[in-house]
Amino acid sequence: MKTVTLLLLCILPIGATIAQENRLVAGLPLTVSVFSHAVSLPTFKGFLKRPNFGVRVGTEFYYRNRPGSQLIQTLNVGFYHHRSLQTGLFLNTEFGYRRFIGNFYTEGFIGIGALGLSQQLRSYEPTETGEFRPASRLMVRAMPSLSAGVGYRFRQHTATPVSVFARYEVFGETPFNNQGVPVLPHSALHVGTRLYMKH
Repeated sequence: MKTVTLLLLCILPIGATIAQENRLVAGLPLTVSVFSHAVSLPTFKGFLKRPNFGVRVGTEFYYRNRPGSQLIQTLNVGFYHHRSLQTGLFLNTEFGYRRFIGNFYTEGFIGIGALGLSQQLRSYEPTETGEFRPASRLMVRAMPSLSAGVGYRFRQHTATPVSVFARYEVFGETPFNNQGVPVLPHSALHVGTRLYMKH
């Protein structure tokens, strides 16, 4: 819990400082994606059979914003429901690079976040007397992530460009501590859009 609290204290001031700097030169984008979620090692199988859905909303701050590339930090909140395992609510930040080739682009991100979980299955924990009692269904975990995607940008030379994108993301739930496994792997396949609001 101390790790998650420290993480949140690091995320929020960074985003706020960069946001103030960017508001002087341009509006911040709104990024919205819908994603299919699976608890698995990197694979596409879990997305096709009985998919579990989620949504993510966020924004971006630019350390470097050139016509051909961007150096980016994101700040996002999201929610997903895995019908047989858990419901998740998360806050995360990512650092990444986007490369434009005309209107097309590729991008990659590495991130860290806090993941609040409500477990579907009841678990039990030992007591001081050696018996077992129901454990809390609610928990908070750290959420490291890695993702890559492709997209297309419309209205490139206007003040309010619009992008559509697809992104594959792998993130972890840690500490997991089940039979010696420290991290439970998750996968998400995002489809979304990014747009700029007029001042």
